[in-house]
Amino acid sequence: MAERHDVVFVGGGHNALTCAAYLAKAGKRVLVLEARDVAGGGCATEEVAAPGFRHNFHSNFHGIIHMGPVYRELELERYGARYVWPENQFAHVFPDGRALVLSRSVEQTAARIARFSPADAETFRELAHLYRRVLEDAVIPAMFAPPLPPSQELAPLEETSEGLALLRHLLSSPNHVARDLFESPEVQTWLGFWVAQLAGTGDVFGLGANYPVMLAGSLQPYGWAICAGGSNVLAQAMVRCLEDNGGEIRLGAPVVHIELEGGLARGVELADGKRIPVPGILVSSLDPKHTFLELVGEGELPEELADACRRWRYDALSMFCVYLALEEPVRWRAAEWDQAVERCFAVSICESLDVLDDNASDCRLGVPPRTPGLFTVHPSLFEPSLCPPGKAASFSEQIAPWELREGGPAAWDEVKGAYVETVLERWREYASGVEPEQIVGRYVASPLDIERRMPSMRHGDWNHGEMTQDQLGVFRPFHEYPPYRTAFENVYMCGSSTHPGGSIGGACGYNAAGAIAEELGIEAWWRRLEPASA
Repeated sequence: MAERHDVVFVGGGHNALTCAAYLAKAGKRVLVLEARDVAGGGCATEEVAAPGFRHNFHSNFHGIIHMGPVYRELELERYGARYVWPENQFAHVFPDGRALVLSRSVEQTAARIARFSPADAETFRELAHLYRRVLEDAVIPAMFAPPLPPSQELAPLEETSEGLALLRHLLSSPNHVARDLFESPEVQTWLGFWVAQLAGTGDVFGLGANYPVMLAGSLQPYGWAICAGGSNVLAQAMVRCLEDNGGEIRLGAPVVHIELEGGLARGVELADGKRIPVPGILVSSLDPKHTFLELVGEGELPEELADACRRWRYDALSMFCVYLALEEPVRWRAAEWDQAVERCFAVSICESLDVLDDNASDCRLGVPPRTPGLFTVHPSLFEPSLCPPGKAASFSEQIAPWELREGGPAAWDEVKGAYVETVLERWREYASGVEPEQIVGRYVASPLDIERRMPSMRHGDWNHGEMTQDQLGVFRPFHEYPPYRTAFENVYMCGSSTHPGGSIGGACGYNAAGAIAEELGIEAWWRRLEPASA
């Protein structure tokens, strides 16, 4: 009996699972084809450093998934995805032994800032309230809706002087905003480094728009949360929701070709030679280059679409990650200044914003940062199931170039062994617990290793495409077609290369489901639900 599905998905990342679950609950027969042996894409949890120690890859702190409707509407808690919110979210440690801790409490955080600058503490209070309004009134609604043209999106801010001041910061770089708003170099570095984490660096103009998400998104009633049992538990909850509503997912099923006929996708071919017919809709969660230039073939594309795909840019900056299985939790010297440092989900190391700027400059020269700014993460402090009792599962990540100046991406296999020692020595300047005798095991992932392990992350780009102004909003991934649609009537896109981009929130998949429902006249059950109050 021939297979017949209403909707076939290429790729099983969390956005594809989100879109598939919404359509399955709308009564559509859905099939998700995932190349790897586990669903979820970057929402992954694996045992790599040592037996009994599990680490989350590329998806550690989840906040956006709780800001929008996906977690609630798909009933993901009922399907097993439960969360822990660390009260102390993020700390930054300095060479003189001091530290700054961001907690979910505005007043507790402001009191800590006041030890560096009373004026900055007051500025933080004001920003916290302003950015919460911006987050709730503008940013969250914009993430969970198709993108507006830039003129419409920004027009409300042009009506007042206060709006224009906010717009100026949104269009600036994270580092410039930090320097503009705060007087203390430590406060500048602490906040600028944190905001840069959403896209990897602090020198890109337009990424000042990340401030409301990262600052207000860290404070009550929000916060960055840890999925109990590991980040992949969220993906598995989505799988259960999908299957509970009649959908199907096939693992170990990499798509190698998308067949076109008469301007429509008619089928997909798997690596094992099996053909899956597409009598209805095809949805790709891969980026446009991967989807169209590789799986369809450049020669099969209309010239307009081929041009649009060719201009799509992967980010030149990726990540260098070191996953550690440790004998005991990391101990920070800065805990003498503030004991809360040792109860933080994430602790960063970077002496100043100048050092962060130097890191970005090194990467653009094709050189691993010579004085790497480290973002260390410690989920097992809050989710003990990730490691044996008394031990710790921690990791460090920092920006790194995909293309090395000497030898290109392939040279990472030669240099990563030495470079990991640079990273660990840097860490040891600020903490104990990462000495060689304390390391039970380790796993090192260069940008090249990221692409190998996660084939959808071309060039080690976890966002599926550079997050810059010309690749955001209506330009993500191309402006030639309405959002989530393509040159082919029955082919849609739903991954991180669509609006609003990367991070775990399900927004791209949610918005794609809405576009498909609108185009096909599907009854969108989710639009009948009452919105949850913040």
